[in-house]
Amino acid sequence: MKKIQKNWIILAGFIALIGVAIHIAAIFGGSSWYAYFGAPPGVVESARNGTWLAPVGALVIAGLMAICAAYAFSALGIIRRLPLLRTCLAGMATICLLRALVLWPLMINHPELRNTFEIVAAIVWGLAGIGFVFGLRWVQLNKP
Repeated sequence: MKKIQKNWIILAGFIALIGVAIHIAAIFGGSSWYAYFGAPPGVVESARNGTWLAPVGALVIAGLMAICAAYAFSALGIIRRLPLLRTCLAGMATICLLRALVLWPLMINHPELRNTFEIVAAIVWGLAGIGFVFGLRWVQLNKP
């Protein structure tokens, strides 16, 4: 069972790292990347016009995702224990699971959300959320 829990936590960390890579790559990929990954129209326009909103926003989101990855790996002891580990893991699990679950009722009245990207993103962040739940449980059971 411990191996399964560890694998879920590692999955959450790697999902977050992939998110980091995508957001940084979008800066270099330009407006078409922002559009493909569902950025709001104002951000896509910023990328098209070369203003700061798109790259700064992408870097902020990449930073937040890097923090998520760090907390997942901290839960396993791969990196040093980070402050507020349990609280942050609980928050990350909640945000990821809400991100995954909110799509389904929203699709009823917003048909533009019924696309492959949104569905895959919801599933992926749901998996990350489960991983962060396991991370929280792991930390609670394996107190240093």
